[in-house]
Amino acid sequence: MSVKHGLLGLLAKQPQNGYELKNSFDEIAGGFWDVNFGQIYTTIDRLIKDGLAVSVSEGDEGAERRVYQITPKGVKEFKDWLVKPMVKVRPLRDEIFVKLAFMDPLDKEAMLQLLAEQRQMYLAKMAELTRKKYLLSRQAANRDILMTDLLLDAALFHADA
Repeated sequence: MSVKHGLLGLLAKQPQNGYELKNSFDEIAGGFWDVNFGQIYTTIDRLIKDGLAVSVSEGDEGAERRVYQITPKGVKEFKDWLVKPMVKVRPLRDEIFVKLAFMDPLDKEAMLQLLAEQRQMYLAKMAELTRKKYLLSRQAANRDILMTDLLLDAALFHADA
């Protein structure tokens, strides 16, 4: 998923401001894709420039807020992206893989300490994701629940690797 298409998907559901888009993206990404406000607003600016979204003001004068809406061109772009198959599987990108490749200079104790700490971090993340899956399983099944469950599974598999 790209941030661009993730935001288009969120805007296809309903208009949102930048703060709402960030929270919605975080909720949908299931904890495996971190995005910051800078990425959100940079991507929104690009969507507007490309004619895929528009910005409208809501609220009273002085208390206005910017809300973003998808355009018909944005809907087409999003739907075209949805049905286009991925041509390759993206490699896992995690800082620990680079650290593992360059651990030679560390003494054995430092290596083992780092690995133990990383393991604890991943186990905590897996516990958090498992808790989310459990809470999700207690809700009535619908399409959004099933998609979120699949995303949580993907995040668990990533953390397990």
